[in-house]
Amino acid sequence: MRKVVILGATGSIGRQCLEVIQDQSGFSVIGLAADSSWEELLDAAVRHRPSFVAMVNAQASGRLAQALSERGCPGIQIFHGQEGVCKLAALEEADIVVHAIPGFEGLRSLLAALEAGKTVAFAGKEALVSAGDLVTRTGERTGAKIVPVDSEHNAIFQCLAGEDREDISGIILTASGGPFWELSIEEMATVGPAEALRHPTWRMGPKITVDSATFFNKALEVIEAHYLFGVGYDRISVLVHREAIVHSMVVFKDGSIKALMSYPDMRLPISYALNYPERGQAVTSQLDLKGKTLTFTQPDPERFPCLDLGFRAGRMGGTAPCFISAADEEAVKLFLSGVIPFTAIYRVLDLALSGYEPVEASSLEVLEKEAHRGKLRVREIVDKGLAFSWV
Repeated sequence: MRKVVILGATGSIGRQCLEVIQDQSGFSVIGLAADSSWEELLDAAVRHRPSFVAMVNAQASGRLAQALSERGCPGIQIFHGQEGVCKLAALEEADIVVHAIPGFEGLRSLLAALEAGKTVAFAGKEALVSAGDLVTRTGERTGAKIVPVDSEHNAIFQCLAGEDREDISGIILTASGGPFWELSIEEMATVGPAEALRHPTWRMGPKITVDSATFFNKALEVIEAHYLFGVGYDRISVLVHREAIVHSMVVFKDGSIKALMSYPDMRLPISYALNYPERGQAVTSQLDLKGKTLTFTQPDPERFPCLDLGFRAGRMGGTAPCFISAADEEAVKLFLSGVIPFTAIYRVLDLALSGYEPVEASSLEVLEKEAHRGKLRVREIVDKGLAFSWV
């Protein structure tokens, strides 16, 4: 019986993870953590009866404690704040920690899990992007293992099973193109949050869905691939694949290419990560390729310039990935709240990165400072009215 802790249990990945666990045998949920959605965490706790739960929000934590008692679950131990989430991440009893906390705030708990030598089913890409060197060093020192949950990196991970990393010639990340692939720049200037949140293919949270629409999500994935697989930025490329059947590819030095194909369903990479190094039972129908056409095109750099930010920040190195990732969190927040238009997201990030001088990503404290600088810089740009044109 594998004992599982799920960080970010009320988010899209966390919910789908619980669906997979409920449909498969061999798993026991011993810990659940969330930010403030105490009612949803309550339902999950009542259903799975973990030994521990954690709430970041103190007020929500109090409500959860009372509700658990009322629902006949008084024995569940409750942790509080970010420190409580880190305690869950490092639980001695846990065999696998699902890390599904989006944004920079997921970094502390990721490091806690790695320090404890855990196997981490990892879906919170911003934490790795922000602290790639620190995360990598920590995992190597403790023997912890990261199994990526993102569909693209999970596909690469599977394609590399049994392969020598020295034989990798290149990595091809696929992109669905998002909801605005066929729109002009002028048309994108008029879209609002509701349209940006209607992804045509994947079931995801709001931040990653907006990032998919701007292609900044793919920018983050470029940096993530660099750290996960040790491949230089000159050997990472992106192709738009609207059918979302090929989830990414690995090119080898002999000229051969491996691709992972399936219907687009996040439960499949979640199941793989939970069951690794074995495979679980089917969670989706088998792919039928009869009559299907698979197409691949280059991303349009004029309509989707955010993609280049990943390569730029990655090549700058140091704290640049952390800075631009945090800046994007703030820019997306401003877009979703109606402060800036959709096409201003790139303008904000481009201005922020263009004037940034990275420093060595030597510690968590340095990274927290630079992430804060990234968010403040976005606010400064917006307050000065510099962000309301495309170029």
